Amino acid sequence: MGNGQRPGSVALSSALYVQHLIGGLSAALTGALRALLDSAHINNAATLLKLKGAKVSGQSQQVEVTQVAEIEAAPGVDDVRKLAMPMPFNPPSPVLFQLLGWLTSAAKGVVTTAEEKIADVNANTPVGTTQALIEQGAAVFSSIHARLHESQSRTLRVLSRINRWYLDDMRRSEVVEDLDIKREDFARITDVIPVSDPHIFSETQRMAQTQAVLQVMKENPDLFNRRAVIMRFLKQLKVPGVNEIMVDVPPPVKMDAANENVAMSINQAAFAYPEQDHLGHIQAHLDFAKNPVFGANPMIAPTFLPKAIEHIKQHLVLWYLNRMNGYVQKSMGKKLDGYDLLDDPKMVDQLFGAASQHVDMDTEQTLKGIMPVIQQMVQMAQKTKQKPPMTADNQVLLETSMAETKRRAERDKAEMQLKSQQLEMDTQLELKKQADDMQLAMEELQLKLAIATNDQETKERIETARLNRDAAKLAHEQDKTVIDLTMKGA
Repeated sequence: MGNGQRPGSVALSSALYVQHLIGGLSAALTGALRALLDSAHINNAATLLKLKGAKVSGQSQQVEVTQVAEIEAAPGVDDVRKLAMPMPFNPPSPVLFQLLGWLTSAAKGVVTTAEEKIADVNANTPVGTTQALIEQGAAVFSSIHARLHESQSRTLRVLSRINRWYLDDMRRSEVVEDLDIKREDFARITDVIPVSDPHIFSETQRMAQTQAVLQVMKENPDLFNRRAVIMRFLKQLKVPGVNEIMVDVPPPVKMDAANENVAMSINQAAFAYPEQDHLGHIQAHLDFAKNPVFGANPMIAPTFLPKAIEHIKQHLVLWYLNRMNGYVQKSMGKKLDGYDLLDDPKMVDQLFGAASQHVDMDTEQTLKGIMPVIQQMVQMAQKTKQKPPMTADNQVLLETSMAETKRRAERDKAEMQLKSQQLEMDTQLELKKQADDMQLAMEELQLKLAIATNDQETKERIETARLNRDAAKLAHEQDKTVIDLTMKGA
């Protein structure tokens, strides 16, 4: 460490501080508990005070359990409590009991851990929360474990030093004579160190870490080896025979093009290698994919096409790599052993740039005919891509979404009808208002003329027309109000 401290020195200092603190609390707890027990024992003991002049000598002064004893009192004494009384010891103190509870809480705050909370952590718990619980629970026991780790490290260094000095003498015994070890194996004492993690001391912590890794893997699946993570999780759960229940992944095996087609048809991976004839493999895979009985068969295509596309991609990039390296090596007159070992890397970069133009021309001439077939394979793979089965929860969500969409469509349709009715009524009202205004102007002229000529019949006719017009206007306003209220309710 930069400040000269040894690894784990901070943890050791924390452990010493905790040791002194909990030591005082432990002594205080022990004293309080003993005082309470002593007080309870004294109060339950049969200790009495007897009146000195009571003259009860010769009579039984100790009464056994369930015994009925008779006492003859002195003349004038009619109450046995006037002869003897229990010793008035103080009962267990409530203050002392409260002090015991406070000391217990204080000690628990020093040595408690978050094991119970960590045990409740599931795969949906945020990683930060899990890490905080681990750090909180490891405050004390991690320091203790660090001390044990440091002690084991010192012990191993001592054993390593002894082996470096006396291993040949010990090999004469029967214990290590068959071990394949030598004195030179212990020449460096730094090689013999504990492999344990001083910050991890419980299975709960390891489980919390594994669950945190599972959560991060779900959010970033491309950054993890899913098989390795799941196997570690199962081993952490102490599941027996993990290798038996996990699907076995066979190692890469070199195969000819026909065996590769068969392997990819039964959902097994195929791998391309630099020394293979890539154009021959690609042609064999494309012919198999176009054949309606084999690669284009609806039974085989969903399994074969995705793996075949990935495999053909490997052959294409390896063909490109071989062509580029071939042109550059031909220009240099020697084999490329490594970029860092070249005498003039800049010159090699220029050669690769020139070789790229030749490879483009080779690609145009050689691979031009296979690109349409590859595009057809990609399109067919997208069409035949197997959809994940619909779960019960997804089915419920889909039905709920469809019902909500239907309800909203019906509501929008009803609103459109109401708006259409409202617009039509507003238009009729506006036209009616214009006609009424014109009619009112004509009636005013007729009314003035009737008054001037004293035409009573015309006057009554105009008044009746006005009343009918006002009633129609009132009915129209009521209909419009009903439509507005209906739209607001919708």
